Amino acid sequence: MKNKKKIGFIAGFYLISFIVTLVLANYTLNYDRIHPSKNQGETALIKLHVKYNGMKINEMDAYTEEMDAAYLRLSVTPVSDTKKITLQMQEPVTSARSISYVLMDENNEREIESGVCPEIQRIEGDRQTEITFSSPLTEGQEYCLNLTVEDEDGQDYYYYTRVAYGTNFQAYDKLQFALDFHNATFVKSAAASLSEYLTYSSSGNSSDFREVSIYSDSETVTWGDLEPEVVGDVDMTILNLDRQTGELQFVYEIQTSDDHGNDYNYTVREYFDVSTTGTNLNLIGYSRTMQEKLDDQSFYFDNSSLRLGLVDKDKLDIHVYGKEEPETDDASQETEAAEEEYNTYMSFVADGSLWVYNTKDNILTQAFGFERKNQMSYRDSSYLNHGVKVLQTLDNGNIYFAVYGYMYNGDHEGRFGIQVNLYNRADGTYSEVLFVPYDKSFELLEEGIHKMAFINGENILYFYLEDKIYTIDVMMKDVGVAFEEAGSDDCVIAEDGKRVVISKRDSRGTVTEIEWWDLETGASQTIEAGNGTLQMIGLLGENLVYGVSPSGVKDERIQTLYIVDFDRNILKEYTVPNGYISYAEVNGNLLEIERKKNDATSLPVDYIMYNEGNSEGYITDQWQESRMYESWIATESYGNDMPVVIFARGVETYRNTEVAFETEGDMSRNYYVSINDSLTKCTTFKEAYQMAYDTEGKVLNHQGRLIVRPSARDAAKRLNGPTMAAVGEENGAQQQAVLEWLMTFEKQDGEPVMDSDGMFENLQATFPDYEILDLTGISLDEALTMISNGVPLIVKNSEGTWCVAEGYGSGFIEIADSKDGTVVRYNSDSAIEGIASSGNVIYSFIR
Repeated sequence: MKNKKKIGFIAGFYLISFIVTLVLANYTLNYDRIHPSKNQGETALIKLHVKYNGMKINEMDAYTEEMDAAYLRLSVTPVSDTKKITLQMQEPVTSARSISYVLMDENNEREIESGVCPEIQRIEGDRQTEITFSSPLTEGQEYCLNLTVEDEDGQDYYYYTRVAYGTNFQAYDKLQFALDFHNATFVKSAAASLSEYLTYSSSGNSSDFREVSIYSDSETVTWGDLEPEVVGDVDMTILNLDRQTGELQFVYEIQTSDDHGNDYNYTVREYFDVSTTGTNLNLIGYSRTMQEKLDDQSFYFDNSSLRLGLVDKDKLDIHVYGKEEPETDDASQETEAAEEEYNTYMSFVADGSLWVYNTKDNILTQAFGFERKNQMSYRDSSYLNHGVKVLQTLDNGNIYFAVYGYMYNGDHEGRFGIQVNLYNRADGTYSEVLFVPYDKSFELLEEGIHKMAFINGENILYFYLEDKIYTIDVMMKDVGVAFEEAGSDDCVIAEDGKRVVISKRDSRGTVTEIEWWDLETGASQTIEAGNGTLQMIGLLGENLVYGVSPSGVKDERIQTLYIVDFDRNILKEYTVPNGYISYAEVNGNLLEIERKKNDATSLPVDYIMYNEGNSEGYITDQWQESRMYESWIATESYGNDMPVVIFARGVETYRNTEVAFETEGDMSRNYYVSINDSLTKCTTFKEAYQMAYDTEGKVLNHQGRLIVRPSARDAAKRLNGPTMAAVGEENGAQQQAVLEWLMTFEKQDGEPVMDSDGMFENLQATFPDYEILDLTGISLDEALTMISNGVPLIVKNSEGTWCVAEGYGSGFIEIADSKDGTVVRYNSDSAIEGIASSGNVIYSFIR
């Protein structure tokens, strides 16, 4: 009897152990199925905004970790001589208990003052408090304002804006001008008055609501036949502000209906560049984009194409992948093929979400989205500060993808960085595999991700950020740097981001070899100079273009141009009979070749075009009467009216996914040119200024601050500077006289710093808080925009004398001469030619 009990006890013990083990194993294996991630929906964090002259502006999102405010330019808040800022709160879940602040200098390096805001009060239905600065602030200067909100649960959140102190910004006038223009676009009878501010061009996409600009016609600007209604509030943000200009962003939602009673909702982003001349305001730049809020009613087929609607076709990031079923000849092959699953998938990014279309089953899945299915609530501007990028596609339909930027909600709500996820097609889920924190701006992050971001076959993530190419082992989370100088002119990255070409130089700066890396496979090729010299021209599609010159050639002439594939097979060998190639450059799929005869006589420019099939071939435009052109994708799927739309479920991961990551670069020397909302990085101010002048773009510094629009200047401007000292011909005395003039002009106390023989170095030492700009090589005529912006130009005249250009007008330029202390009004052409004769040595600065 005892033995039976003992046997029963043992059997029961093993049975219970087996059941427990089975439960634990099932729990572990199915963890991601039974542990859903946080619900996607509206953000739950407190938001701040500024109340400015009755307007709500500059909405600030909460960050759960501190950011590097030196690189953030989320908004600029004007502060007048009262030195007061009023803050209001939007509190969806918890309430703010207290707000503290730290005011820093423009580079977020030196603290100006800090304090705690007064107790939060409810005034006219809004909870608000205020900041009153006590420290002396410099007129026209920018500062970083870092705010910390403690909520009722004791949790700290961080908020950022910039402060522009001064009385001459006319910020309210610029905001009101933009708001009046915005409101007028919804009034059809206002089309004629709005046309006065537009610069209509036949190439201005006048039949396309996806991208409206100042070059569009007034009919398109006033929404054509769309008849939209604004839903919710208009988020108004000041992006840049100075005495002359204001760069403003409005974000809002509209709703329209078609003839069948179907509603369409769109998120609209509207940009204004408003300038002031005295009391007059003018619109010097305008753009408007709209993105359809996609749901299961947005998609349908027509002629084997899938409708996406009004979405940005340049950011669709289309990938076609999977396995197509092979043709079989006998029954055994058919049986073998039947055991394997064949399918083709098409992924695309639209409306801030990743979508995957199963062409065989006619199923369209939202593989990722920050919003719940059919969420119709108002979408605020923070939703737009993220992007989605496919990193790797798998034949079974799965995708590795990155969500980068501000995490609107979910497990990392309020954080900033790169979230790497895996979409599981069979389960209809996505889960996080890596989180890479980043503490700088969305613009820098987006620039890097667009340039390079992918996972290779060894599960190594490659991505570009701040002039370096980083690697992270997806499983082990080891971080490395693959290429240190990826941002230099000696590095070219392929358009798909998977191949890199590096020029190797000797101590004399001569290219001795070219390394070509396929990061997806790890393979590399090396091209050596041999007895000649090399020039790496770039990548033309998948192929490398480089030049070879005989040794001993002093200039950069190229004798032979080669186009080779990755196996170094020569696809094209190009020479100039009785001449040479003086310059070659790759622009997209076009190779431009400048040629000269041996006597240096120029020959016509030649071109080589690279033709390749790409994802753009899948994108088509189709006309819809009221919405005009919409984006469609050619799917080659027949017989479908509408796809079955489903939404993937986010699930929690069972392991820690965060990577310990910090960038190693210094971006402070970089400048950016903004052209139609796209950014191009330049390593020198001169390069950026010239590019912006030629393209009617604008120059930004590494923090995103607008420095200058070279092509936009007043017809006349006189700075009326102080008297220039007459010091004769000695170079050092001339430099000191110019520096003293500048210090008086800028109301700076003290003495100039003369520690160097160079004017540029002495400018930097005398004005350590200013950004000194080198425009040497640019003509005086092109540089006059700096004077239009209220800062002088330091120049050398035809005699080599250091002078200050301080004004211009119709046919004249005013120059203060340190040699004799005079201010002379020169004929414009004479002044321009005189400065050019001394090499166009031109310096300026920004405060």
